[in-house]
Amino acid sequence: MGLRYDEIELTESAYRHGFDDEDVAEMMRGRHLLIRSRRGRQFGYEIFGRNNGGEYLLAAGRVIESDKDKVFRVSHVNRMTDAERRRFQSLVRP
Repeated sequence: MGLRYDEIELTESAYRHGFDDEDVAEMMRGRHLLIRSRRGRQFGYEIFGRNNGGEYLLAAGRVIESDKDKVFRVSHVNRMTDAERRRFQSLVRP
């Protein structure tokens, strides 16, 4: 089952580590791993992937629903830790 949404929106805090909308879009277009947030269901999802620059990134966000559409609102984007990168590499093969 994939994450269903109509568009991606980054909050102000998502830009804090120097990554932008295009980095998240590149992650989503490539091979990625989607899990429910390790902080609990109310926090949404974590997406592990790589941007075109080859950086291993982790994005955290949630799906916000309105009457017309669903938006995946990303509140955090940063590089994966070494442990997260190893987990991603073991679960997602090229």
